[in-house]
Amino acid sequence: MLAASFFSLLNPAVEILESSISEAYLVALITSSGFLLGAVLFWFVDKTVPEDYFMRFSPDILDRKDSKKIWIFVLAITVHNFPEGMSSALGFMTGDVGKGIALASGIGIQNMPEGLAVAVALLAKGFSKKRAVLIASISGLVEPVGGVVGLVVFGLSDIVLPVGLAFSAGAMVFVISKEIIPETHRRGFEIEATTGLIIGFVLMMFLDLTFG
Repeated sequence: MLAASFFSLLNPAVEILESSISEAYLVALITSSGFLLGAVLFWFVDKTVPEDYFMRFSPDILDRKDSKKIWIFVLAITVHNFPEGMSSALGFMTGDVGKGIALASGIGIQNMPEGLAVAVALLAKGFSKKRAVLIASISGLVEPVGGVVGLVVFGLSDIVLPVGLAFSAGAMVFVISKEIIPETHRRGFEIEATTGLIIGFVLMMFLDLTFG
């Protein structure tokens, strides 16, 4: 997720803006604003939505706190998939079908470990295999929706996609820092968690740079 935030979301946002805006400070301002908006919105959701709200969607074995954590994690993955779908649509709108296919295929390939992360996280919290796979699949199905929306809104403004990408990156980084990293370090497995983070970062970076 951390690698995807940079290589799949922030970096493409900057590249898209740089192709249409010559002023570097405006590129930085728009990207930073989108990033902060995503982080602040998820902080707001975390602070204001009651933990009891998430219990209705969770197994009985989960307490309120764990239920809220897992669903905010799933929401962050789902939100980040939406602008990736828009990005795929942009690839086809360039007029180069080969580029569109390559971009869509790359995004699809690097989505596989993300879907796996969702399913594994849900299984670890007591969800059934069937339900975990279903939720992970739904989180990925927002990408075609994002593609359709992208086809509609690209003609209105070139700013929509990069802001959406930066927004998703902010949301992801917030969830990683607040929920995932503290959870992995909670029971004395700091070295193992750090090793997993580094290996996962390198793997996702490789996938993003190779196929994205």
